[in-house]
Amino acid sequence: MIFKKKKIKYETQNLLLSIARQFIYVTPSEIDNLIQSSLKYVAEFLNIDRCFVYLINKENNSLQLYHQFLKSDISGKINQHEQVDGEDFAWLMQNLTNNKPIIVDDINKVPASSNTYKLICQVEKIKSMLLCPLKAGKDIIGFIGVDSVKKTRTWGNEDVYLLNFTGDIINGALNRKKAVETGKETEQKMRTLFARSEEVVFISSPKGKFVEINPAGAKLFGYNSTKELLEIDIKNELYVNPRDYDIFLEELQKNENLKDYELKLKRKDGTNLTAQVTALVLRDGNNSIIAHEGIIRDITDKRLLEQQLFQSQKMESIGMLAGGIAHDFNNILTAMNGYAEMVLMGLNKDDPNYKRVNNILKGGKQAEDLVKQLLAFGRKQFIETKVIDINTIITELEPIFRKVVTEDIQLKINLKKGINYIKADPVQIQQIMVNLIVNAGHAIKQLNNESKEKLISISTNEILANDKFIKNHPGCRPGKYILINVNDTGTGIDKETIDKIFDPFFTTKKEGEGTGLGLSTVYGIVKQNNGNIYVNSMPSKGTIFEIFWPITKEKIAKKNKMESKVEFKNRCETILFVEDDQNVRELAVDALISLGYEVYEAINGKQALEIVDKNNLIDKMDLMITDMVMPEMGGEELSQKIHKLNPDIKIILSSGYTNSQIFMNESNTDKTYFFLSKPYTIPKLEKKIRKVLKN
Repeated sequence: MIFKKKKIKYETQNLLLSIARQFIYVTPSEIDNLIQSSLKYVAEFLNIDRCFVYLINKENNSLQLYHQFLKSDISGKINQHEQVDGEDFAWLMQNLTNNKPIIVDDINKVPASSNTYKLICQVEKIKSMLLCPLKAGKDIIGFIGVDSVKKTRTWGNEDVYLLNFTGDIINGALNRKKAVETGKETEQKMRTLFARSEEVVFISSPKGKFVEINPAGAKLFGYNSTKELLEIDIKNELYVNPRDYDIFLEELQKNENLKDYELKLKRKDGTNLTAQVTALVLRDGNNSIIAHEGIIRDITDKRLLEQQLFQSQKMESIGMLAGGIAHDFNNILTAMNGYAEMVLMGLNKDDPNYKRVNNILKGGKQAEDLVKQLLAFGRKQFIETKVIDINTIITELEPIFRKVVTEDIQLKINLKKGINYIKADPVQIQQIMVNLIVNAGHAIKQLNNESKEKLISISTNEILANDKFIKNHPGCRPGKYILINVNDTGTGIDKETIDKIFDPFFTTKKEGEGTGLGLSTVYGIVKQNNGNIYVNSMPSKGTIFEIFWPITKEKIAKKNKMESKVEFKNRCETILFVEDDQNVRELAVDALISLGYEVYEAINGKQALEIVDKNNLIDKMDLMITDMVMPEMGGEELSQKIHKLNPDIKIILSSGYTNSQIFMNESNTDKTYFFLSKPYTIPKLEKKIRKVLKN
């Protein structure tokens, strides 16, 4: 709604400027035609039936119709009203004399004391009208008005504003027509309108100098006055790239006018801004260009928000792709690593195949880590959040930080005491911090200046994100945050690189030195936890990463006792195992049967329900283990149906990724639902089963 109002105001000012501009370079003989065209512009802009000007004839106290514009199917106004100094016109004339607009949404609301004027309105078939006075000094000389004939109309402030200022312009033109001296007053009125505009309005010479510019220009470009702006060289002092000025002029002169042409400009202090310029060429009688005139609008904030939205959408799209890849890849890894483990368990260490199979397993583990990074970037990994003190986590990680950077780099940690807790997965916090420290160390390592200080600083603070803060940090929501700041004195980052820095697989490191997933992983984790991350950097000036993590009001939970090691022994419980991937299903079923469980298997939720019904398992089954993503019927829907049939059956949901966090928190052991992330090993599967069955 605010944007719509601003747009209407901007369009109204543009119309007024157009109307005012046409009266600047005219002879008195042209004024009547221009008044008529101005009434047409107003009528079409407001979409009304009639627009007119009445003037008072003081000799016989009458109102004389001076100009009117009518839609094609609308009858005209009455040309003359007699004796307007009488009681029947008192309501009308008194309001106009007091310089008040007459706003009538419904003609039936005209006071009964003005019955004659009301009858005139009925003859003219007026349903709604708006009148604004025309004055010369303290004397009223007439009024400008609009009528709605076909329907009632509610008049807004912008309508009054448009009619008032149009009246001022026409009034000035009429006075100019009477005498040359009055032309100066008209010019002053137009200059007042020029000065009042909130948009930057300018006239410039072909030589690159401002001829005129309103106060809004001085404000936008940070100059002390419009006079100071008139002295600058537009090309070299206003354009970020002077070559853009030449291109702009070339396009403007070729097309005669440009609308919403986007430019990179700069303020007096050197800060950049993005602007849209609407301009046209002015020519003399010989068709030579004498000036350019137009309007400049600041769209810096708009473009910044669009960039943030584009980046967010791009990350979301790649994240969905990463999640889909990870789902299939985790199934492959579960089967591959599981069978490798089973083969390894049957080999002696001196067997020549032991090392080969072990290397296969190591490769599988490395692939697991890579998939975890993809899921972290895509914000689809399962996390186990808990309330933590970020200062404690960073302090505990300090020895690791010391190991991942070279000894010649100084590490300073400055943690704000007494700050609030956050809710996070400690493993994810470790991922974030180690990635940032490794990157900072790499940036410092690239320094060519040996005398420059080699320093990485880590600090924490507590921040309140208010309206002012959010304006400078697009994408951030109001609230309280813990700020984690990682600052380095390294080589810094140019703007082009900053725009890509969180993209997956983008890296500035040499081939073989990085995967390009480090910062994309950091970005994904922060966003998954409803936080925000920003980068401030310039080449040779170092880099600052700012992470804003939401504060939680929850308290730190007491630590549970350490669980005992899993003992493999023969079991006798009944398990329904549901999995659409054949390799994973065969691996798990073979392993569970070898451990002594009675196992039933199904390829999806629909078949699982059929097996439960056929084998009367609903009262016999102790546990169901099901994949979450399957054709025909997924694990969550299946679990809900089984739970309705028998709430006592324990259920383990398994997947390589998720779009929700419903099953992440396992702190409540009384739950019916539990979660097992893929890829999993047979020992991990057995441990989860025993934990769920509690023996």
